[in-house]
Amino acid sequence: MTAKNTETTETQKKHNWKYDLILLAVLAVIVIGIFLYLTLRNSSGNESGAAAYYVQVEVNNRVEQLISIDADGDYTFENIYADRGSGEHGENVLHIENGGVSMQSANCPDQVCVYQGVIEPGTIIPIVCMPNVVYVSIVAESDIDWSRIREEIVPEELMDSYSAYQESVSAG
Repeated sequence: MTAKNTETTETQKKHNWKYDLILLAVLAVIVIGIFLYLTLRNSSGNESGAAAYYVQVEVNNRVEQLISIDADGDYTFENIYADRGSGEHGENVLHIENGGVSMQSANCPDQVCVYQGVIEPGTIIPIVCMPNVVYVSIVAESDIDWSRIREEIVPEELMDSYSAYQESVSAG
């Protein structure tokens, strides 16, 4: 009887090894699937597969503009409530170039926002001009807080996402 017990034990070891390989393969497929899901979920769905980023400009705690990070140029923002005296209002000029954003100029006294330098996607610290009450950050399309966005500032390429948000709000 010991011969039979030895044969059974060796067969069980081989049998368990096959199940271990199958379990390992299934786990590998699950991990790869989760990775692909997270990668695709964070992408914008554009042709390159890269996430789309937008420069979000807030003046007096109100989102004034969403600008594609690819829209190189200078953008001027005025805050009529930031009075510089003699009728002059707060004014900031934002510069976007090659996926980076900087404050080109500001008519505030301390110029901290101008000296802050360039921020890029992934930068945690925003550009802030305290005297003119201007806050500039870079947000991924998937992270835009649509509840703070007015329809008139939504870029054309984001109109479908904005409409979907509006429909979900009206549906309850």
